[in-house]
Amino acid sequence: MKIFYLGPEGTNSDLASRAIFDKSFSFVPTNSIEDIFEKVALSHSYYGVIPFENSYQGVINSSLNSLIDYDLKITKEYNFAISHHLCSSNQSTEFSQIEKIVSHAQVFGQCNNWLRENIPNAERVVVASTGEAARMAKEDRDIYCIANSYAIDLLSLNIHADNIQDRSDNKTRFLVIGKMIEVAGENNKTSIMVNINDKPGSLLKILQPFADLGINMTRIETRPSRNNIFHHTFFIDFEGYYEEDISQKLLEQLESISEELRVIGSYPVLK
Repeated sequence: MKIFYLGPEGTNSDLASRAIFDKSFSFVPTNSIEDIFEKVALSHSYYGVIPFENSYQGVINSSLNSLIDYDLKITKEYNFAISHHLCSSNQSTEFSQIEKIVSHAQVFGQCNNWLRENIPNAERVVVASTGEAARMAKEDRDIYCIANSYAIDLLSLNIHADNIQDRSDNKTRFLVIGKMIEVAGENNKTSIMVNINDKPGSLLKILQPFADLGINMTRIETRPSRNNIFHHTFFIDFEGYYEEDISQKLLEQLESISEELRVIGSYPVLK
């Protein structure tokens, strides 16, 4: 059984993967979120772990777009508390001496206030992952990075400031993707994609059944349809497992008023 995640080793995706799955699985890094979907599509014994949404920065577009493009299912959700640390290969440093900081774009957004306050003049260099940033800092003493404690321990880097994220409740929602919907857990969510005509009242029509049935919608996201310029695609998460009677009633009603309805996943929320 292989678990594909956004690499290299030491990323938050790596850390989340190892928290979700035990050591009996084989963990395989990939270069992009799209690569994860391509790999998982090849086999029923492959799973992928993708970062989907940050509590501070919002949805990750490449993850959302890939859920449209690939016929894969969400099988689990894991909410991972994110901590960011400023580090380098140097034993000690003065913030005024730092000229270059590397990290992922989302990380810079999550640490923006701290950086503006403490190291406002340093160049910010965006790289593909925090794992790559940590490796760059390991190889070059003039480079400082923002990474997690796992990558720091892995590469024996030194922390110069810890927990520099702007919010203490900073969390990233990771999703596990696979080929099939799996069994329900204790607490479940269902994710659907709904295509509707772009005309007055369309959105109200798909929201009304949730209110009528007393189903809690936990998230809604809209995108112009990638297949038809006259449609809008809505991604909706709601509480409950798709095979429950009330969920089936909801899906039947939504199908009758939409151009297309697809269940992207029905899955347990692990944390």
